[in-house]
Amino acid sequence: MVAAAIAALGILVQLPAVPRGDVFDVDIVCRDMEVVEVTWGPGPAHSGGVNLSLEWRYDREPRRPCPHYFLSEGGFTSGCVLPARPVPALLEIDVRKGAESVFTRKRLASAFRAWRRGRVLGWGGASTDAAREPLLSWSEAAVRVTCPALRRRRALEFTLQLRGAGPGAAWETWGPAPSCDITVGGVDPTRCYDFRVRATPREAAYGREARPSAWSRVTRGGAAPDTCESRPAMPTLGIPAPLTILTLVMSLLLLLALWRLWRLTSSMLPGVPDPRGGFRGLFERHGGDFQDWITHTEGVAAPPKAADVTADPAPLVLEDPGKGAGPPP
Repeated sequence: MVAAAIAALGILVQLPAVPRGDVFDVDIVCRDMEVVEVTWGPGPAHSGGVNLSLEWRYDREPRRPCPHYFLSEGGFTSGCVLPARPVPALLEIDVRKGAESVFTRKRLASAFRAWRRGRVLGWGGASTDAAREPLLSWSEAAVRVTCPALRRRRALEFTLQLRGAGPGAAWETWGPAPSCDITVGGVDPTRCYDFRVRATPREAAYGREARPSAWSRVTRGGAAPDTCESRPAMPTLGIPAPLTILTLVMSLLLLLALWRLWRLTSSMLPGVPDPRGGFRGLFERHGGDFQDWITHTEGVAAPPKAADVTADPAPLVLEDPGKGAGPPP
């Protein structure tokens, strides 16, 4: 028995070690049902400066090469970006080292689930475009909110919020709905409203780690095109009332002081007559030279006034020397 045990132990010792296999880490992530990212880390599978290649296909379509590779710092391939499909389809991925297949997977694209908060549907970031904002369709007392760019999205639930435009208004929530097509009744067609939408992934398709997306940008609208047009407010200077009153009082006091100064100046300084009134020709003929004016006007009397021929002459009285008079002495 002892000899048999020793012989068996010798056989076990002589057996070759179980091969550990190739160390090859591959990550497959389906981001928001838009793209599938396949990345692999460094390892013996592609050591020695050998580029790995990738082929893929959906269902039974022909295999296709990777449309876009990731490159490592050394210039070797380190991953690939594939287009995702919104409809359920089996995605087959085959990573190859030359003619040898080193990694193969085949499953639904949604199975490689990853849901990045703030990135889903392109909302809430710099990648937001107008095509993904909610579309409003108004009726008599209702509004229909749709997302035309997301009609084919599945495994998502949508939540709508609206509020009256203006400060202090609270959001009201509708949903979740199985699609981005929600009708809200009881709205006032004369008012302006703000709308926003967000998507929540279903756990069955994206797993428990999935989180809701960020809210879309706020869309403002009303039943009539000019409902949300604000009238231009009159520009205000923003001056406090006490400062305005003080400015008016100071202005009145300044005007009163100027008026009193004018009155005082008028009473203390007599008026100066115009020299042209008493010195005829001083400025017209002599250019204001007073000495020259005196030289030319000295000893010159003013011409006598002409007799008024229109006046009645004094009556001439003639007396008869023979009457009432004695003989001359």
